[in-house]
Amino acid sequence: MRMVYKPSVPGVTLALTKFSQQLLHIAAQDFAAALALPDVQLSGPRRQLWISRNKGWVSNTDLEEVNALLLRLGQLTSQSRANDRGQLISLAFCLAPIQPKAKRRQAD
Repeated sequence: MRMVYKPSVPGVTLALTKFSQQLLHIAAQDFAAALALPDVQLSGPRRQLWISRNKGWVSNTDLEEVNALLLRLGQLTSQSRANDRGQLISLAFCLAPIQPKAKRRQAD
């Protein structure tokens, strides 16, 4: 079940902000702990540790694809141990629209 955001409800914006901070804090702890693992895979198709931030312009079609991929990632990483997938992993992400900043003027 996915969380439904209702920022118009009093207190929800603050609660969601705190939740996002806690979630990303836990992700940072998971990342730091994984860095200490002796056999952690850092590259290739079975890479286990990855952190990245991307920023770019997307069309509505692109955004639909991004959301479909995130939904699929959520499905893959929410499977129970009964599926015997071999290893436990943690995945956290934040998708947010941002306002473009005015370009800096270069000195003449």
